[in-house]
Amino acid sequence: MNVLLITTDGNKKKVTIKTFDEARQLVCSYKHNSPAEVIVLFDGTFILMDEEGKLKNLEINQLATKIAHDNNSIYPSDCIVGDVILIDDIDEFDSLPYK
Repeated sequence: MNVLLITTDGNKKKVTIKTFDEARQLVCSYKHNSPAEVIVLFDGTFILMDEEGKLKNLEINQLATKIAHDNNSIYPSDCIVGDVILIDDIDEFDSLPYK
């Protein structure tokens, strides 16, 4: 499955993932084996991010935060931290094997 990786420095890169674990490893710290969190956007896409990113003091992802604000998916005072992936097809993503 192709997804869009958005890094904290504003870079966007198409990447291919084959499992949910690969997706989680793109956005979550390898050291802490963190859970991933999904944010639903109004346009039918989803943001996958590190659920514990703020606890780890990850850098603010300005582009992902703007996308989430533009979709009223997070509070105006909230922000998204760390690298994220943008998922177009949640059904295809849900059908990925875990590992």
